[in-house]
Amino acid sequence: MLSFQDKLNAAFDAVRPKGPDGPEYRNTEVAAALGELGVKVTGSYLGLLRNGERDNPTVNVVQGLAAFFDLDPVYFLTPTTPQAAEKVAGIHRDLMQLAEWRDKGVLAFALRAMLLEQDSGQLAEAAKVLLEQVMELRRTDRESGQESGGSRE
Repeated sequence: MLSFQDKLNAAFDAVRPKGPDGPEYRNTEVAAALGELGVKVTGSYLGLLRNGERDNPTVNVVQGLAAFFDLDPVYFLTPTTPQAAEKVAGIHRDLMQLAEWRDKGVLAFALRAMLLEQDSGQLAEAAKVLLEQVMELRRTDRESGQESGGSRE
């Protein structure tokens, strides 16, 4: 079973502030963004969560992290049913896939290809379709989570 530390670090790894080639968010950046959402947390506390020294954040922190990383809050919780466990595993697989694609340059390629000149229309169109499919999968996963009892409060 994935620890809270594993899940949080996967979110930090997969979701980047300046696109797929950008650096990871810093703990202080996420803490500041959570503060704007009304969640009081420090960068140091996020560091403790990320290195496993703390592993039981409040519901507000979980909801804030889920909102910040655009994930279903259930991802950060300990699953209590087989369905919840499968959902958490699916979200984690998606995050790992995004990170792998970033590492292989697939996402950067897709984004750059969309900016190519008109004479490269076929390549740009293929990249656009790929990126749209990735975004659609993420949207479908979020919506299916809400229909199966997930909450975005």
